[in-house]
Amino acid sequence: MEYFIYALNHTYTDESHTDTKFLGFSNSIENLEKLKAKAIVLPGFRDYPESFVTDCYILDKIHWNEGFLEVIGEIGRDYIEKGDDIDANCISIKELGLNTVFSVSHYYTIHTFLDDERYIGVFSSLKKAEKAIEELKDKPGFKDHQNDFNISELDLDILLWSTGF
Repeated sequence: MEYFIYALNHTYTDESHTDTKFLGFSNSIENLEKLKAKAIVLPGFRDYPESFVTDCYILDKIHWNEGFLEVIGEIGRDYIEKGDDIDANCISIKELGLNTVFSVSHYYTIHTFLDDERYIGVFSSLKKAEKAIEELKDKPGFKDHQNDFNISELDLDILLWSTGF
């Protein structure tokens, strides 16, 4: 059985750049809408109310199985373009009763104003997050920066950008 999680992002473009802010994970669309309602009144977010993006991600899935060969993306950040395709056999993580999840990313500094960053996936346990990292350490790109993985334990239904921007 596969499980999925809801994610809320805010991606906007102004005169000078495009920026994406990850706002949080949720186990239901109703709770995700509550996060959006909290964010939309904050500075920055209220200036771009049409820029909220809801995605779904399959839990315990690695999104960079092949590694990487070059720095790509805005300022070296390479985000997953869209969420996973969710079918009728995939159910919400609400069924698991989780209060937290483990988000895995990989980033390193190229020089003062340039980081290379990739979002790896969201995992149901620390053990599964660590296992994903072990699977990736010998892949192209990652093997040159084995100590640059990051695991963040995140509470569900918490707005991560509570002051706006």
